[in-house]
Amino acid sequence: MTPVECLEAAARVEDLAQDVYSALAIRYGDRPDLLELFSGLAMEEEQHANRLRALAQHRTNQDLSDASKARLVRALNLMEAELVALSRTGADGRRLEDPDEILRGLVDFECRSASIHAEYLAQDFAPGMQSLFSALARKDRNHVELLRQALSARAG
Repeated sequence: MTPVECLEAAARVEDLAQDVYSALAIRYGDRPDLLELFSGLAMEEEQHANRLRALAQHRTNQDLSDASKARLVRALNLMEAELVALSRTGADGRRLEDPDEILRGLVDFECRSASIHAEYLAQDFAPGMQSLFSALARKDRNHVELLRQALSARAG
């Protein structure tokens, strides 16, 4: 996998996250707080994907070690699998009246995503690219806070 392919794969993961958040916005469209939360997160994931694709177009000359490539593939596959599992929550036709299960799963996903962006992806790329992944990690941590606030509001 080339660095450009890694960035494209990372953008596809962000696209999948956008799809999950968009679907949740539709699923809970009758709850203004959740509709706003999930719609906003979907828009941010779209921005992340766009930034990664823009970076892929301009950063094509970097080499990655085989170990770095393997680490990146594992991280991206893990993120994709988690998102697929989250997208299937309630896919058996039952409407989850209480979205706490989904919110907790999203908190876990965003925590791991922040870690992956900060630790795995950032360390394998050049400094200019590292700053993007550091910014994505900060956004992920912000997503965690927003999701935790939604859980707290529901509990309180």
